[in-house]
Amino acid sequence: MQKSLLAATGVAVAGTFGACALVLAGPVTPIKFDVAPVTSLLNPHLSQNWQLFAPDPISDERGVVARVRCQGEATDWTDISSSAIARTQSSRFFPDRESRIVSNALVERFAQDDISKRLETKGKEDLVPSDVGTERRAERVLARYAALRVLCPSAINADDQPSAVQLRYVVQSLPPWSKRSDDAARAEPRITDSEWIPL
Repeated sequence: MQKSLLAATGVAVAGTFGACALVLAGPVTPIKFDVAPVTSLLNPHLSQNWQLFAPDPISDERGVVARVRCQGEATDWTDISSSAIARTQSSRFFPDRESRIVSNALVERFAQDDISKRLETKGKEDLVPSDVGTERRAERVLARYAALRVLCPSAINADDQPSAVQLRYVVQSLPPWSKRSDDAARAEPRITDSEWIPL
């Protein structure tokens, strides 16, 4: 009797969890709103979502290199995104989250909503509102970060601080999965330079 009661309880818990997960992961329906208090028991640790089946998967790698202007002279280009990623990967238990500054700013810099993308594909770029404020804000974050990472050649003097930063965005399109081993399918990276950003 006790074994059958435990088995019935286990089946009921598993069935309830499965039903809640299906309701949470499913489309928005009136049922989802009606049973929301019950299904919220799964959040935040057992929540379900559709991110595995992303409609817009990652199709390129993005990085940024920067150079600074010190006393009228420009330094060499320095990769600021790879160094941040290397610091993050150097510790698996307590990773450095500094790379998020670069990655989040890159996402914000190149972010585009679905309607703007559709208008551009239809050749109606003149109808797309340019969100210059967001782009400038992202570039200011990257410029301030680059000023901390790229030092002036004579950084011994405290007065020798960078006066401006120029950013170079490098976007490498990823080949389709079926052609991942084919070197001919790998496209040349797209490079975009920003204007000099005064600090």
